[in-house]
Amino acid sequence: MDSEKKMKDNPTIRCFIAIILDERTKRQLSRVQAAIRSTGIHAGWPSAQNFHLTLKFLGNISVQTLPCIKTKLSEAVANKARFNITFNRLGVFPNARHPKVIWIGPDKINPEIVALHQDIDSNLNRCHPFVKEKRFSPHITLSRVRYYAKPGTLNKALNVKTDAIEIAVNQIHLIESRLYSSGAVHSSLFCAGLKSSRRLQPWGKS
Repeated sequence: MDSEKKMKDNPTIRCFIAIILDERTKRQLSRVQAAIRSTGIHAGWPSAQNFHLTLKFLGNISVQTLPCIKTKLSEAVANKARFNITFNRLGVFPNARHPKVIWIGPDKINPEIVALHQDIDSNLNRCHPFVKEKRFSPHITLSRVRYYAKPGTLNKALNVKTDAIEIAVNQIHLIESRLYSSGAVHSSLFCAGLKSSRRLQPWGKS
């Protein structure tokens, strides 16, 4: 009874910090996902509406920490200029022998995305001692491998033609993730914007 009362008095929600993608980028990623799927690999396929670039997974957090998290997120990006990051390489987690996730990521990691991740990480730890990731690897999940993937099939999946996809990093979002039998539903709870820059956006507008 005490534990039930505690949960009611201090409810938790499952959250992560991420970059939300525009519709054009989602369509580009969907084409890559479709090409991977056509190789016949047995996998689950996230909805294009759920494509995102995770900066930090928070897990189940108390709703009481939300005001602090929002404040610290704003502080983390207050002096950060907008930038672009190019995704052009396919890979797997944790490794090719035991693939669980097929992802797309950058061939070279921008120092801007690393600095953004580090500042978010250190700022949020002032709200709660979140688990620190061993290594930040920016990526977007395209599929989750469900069964053993034969090396030949996996190689085909990882060698599909992939055009460079340029992603504009203009805002970061605090996302709530609700898990259902039909899949995850993501909702943005808060958004913090990076400073304007004169750099071109992916669709060619300043």
